[in-house]
Amino acid sequence: MSRRGELDPTAGAVECGRTRRSRRLPFSDRLFALLAVALLVLCWRTGPPEEADPPRQHLSVAPLELPRLMRQAMLTSGETLAGVFAEFGLSSVEALDWVRAAARVLDLRSLPVGLVAEAELDHHGALESVRLTPDWRSTIVLERGREGINARREPRPVDRELLVVEGTVASSLFEAITGAGEDDSLATSLADVFQWDIDFHREVHEGDRFSLIVERVRSDGRTVAYGPVLGATYESGGKTLSAVYYAPAGGNPGYYDERGRPLHKEFLRAPLPFTRITSRFSTSRLHPILGRRMPHWGIDYGAPVGTPVRVTANGLVVFRGFKGGGGNTVEVRHANGYVTGYLHLSRFAAGTRVGARVSQGDVIGYVGMTGLATGPHLDYRITRNGSYINPLSVGREPAPPLAAAELPRFLAWAGRILPVLAHPGVLSPATRTALESDAPVRLGA
Repeated sequence: MSRRGELDPTAGAVECGRTRRSRRLPFSDRLFALLAVALLVLCWRTGPPEEADPPRQHLSVAPLELPRLMRQAMLTSGETLAGVFAEFGLSSVEALDWVRAAARVLDLRSLPVGLVAEAELDHHGALESVRLTPDWRSTIVLERGREGINARREPRPVDRELLVVEGTVASSLFEAITGAGEDDSLATSLADVFQWDIDFHREVHEGDRFSLIVERVRSDGRTVAYGPVLGATYESGGKTLSAVYYAPAGGNPGYYDERGRPLHKEFLRAPLPFTRITSRFSTSRLHPILGRRMPHWGIDYGAPVGTPVRVTANGLVVFRGFKGGGGNTVEVRHANGYVTGYLHLSRFAAGTRVGARVSQGDVIGYVGMTGLATGPHLDYRITRNGSYINPLSVGREPAPPLAAAELPRFLAWAGRILPVLAHPGVLSPATRTALESDAPVRLGA
């Protein structure tokens, strides 16, 4: 037994043992804790559940296109189509194969100067295809195939519209036509309509008015062609001329006035369109080179070298060659004792030879300054029964009129065409359809 105030070591040990026994967890709690620990260990060792692999995708990669080369070449004066193909790297033998293919769908004799060839070559530089556009109507496609060169003709997409063009002359017919927004080639067409009644060198005046109906063909936003003038009027000096394009049954189309009288005359008023008269017919004129007064038996028309010269009436070529001061000359004999002469030509037109028959409007030569000439011009002369006459006095005799049985059909057509001239602009599809119904001529180009 210990004294008061002293500690008993055994008592402390007993007390500690009691405390430890009282703090021991119940068996169920210890079992639960053991299970929790085991579960944590299991999760740590296995990790999160693995997801299933996604389905494997197979990528499809398109092969790269090999580069293509595009090249252009242009047909120049005197060049052949084989020469154009040679510019694409073809040998003479290969070029001939392409030319032969083109000849199956194209007239090689009428290829225009300036014809553009568009070629496609592979990455090795070998020619694969060529596109040719000889005119506005179609494109020629040549392609290399397994059995040679294939050729085909593809129609070109174009827009066709009938329209009425009107205008007033301020300085010239060309200016009036272009001022109306049309190509100046339409001025030539209009002049051709009235060429027997109007000398467009000296009888066009400021204030003259005109109206015409024609088909206009457009491609890629530009005008590429016109059809024939279907009807027209020309007002000058208080006088109005009318023209209607008409083809008699079984005959060729031509121009007639509103009463069915033909505009066509035996002679054209002039052998050149849209030029100026530089010297008139005279029995006494001071010669510009010889320096003395002498007769001038013709009309001089000033024009650039190379301007086409038209024969003024149907006839037979009786002379072609160099003729003294007249230089290169063509003479044509016509009916009723007339002979026309065309002097100072730079060259003769193909097919113009002695004995050849020519038709009014055919080109027989080109303006020049051969012989005694101070500048480029055409000296145009006419004799009748061997005597010189003033060319400006010739050309009033009309062609034969329409047959009486043909007149009702013509008047019906004229009654449909001429009223349309009062409405400028593009005609509606309904109006075009009405005109095309039973038309005696083709309306389009």
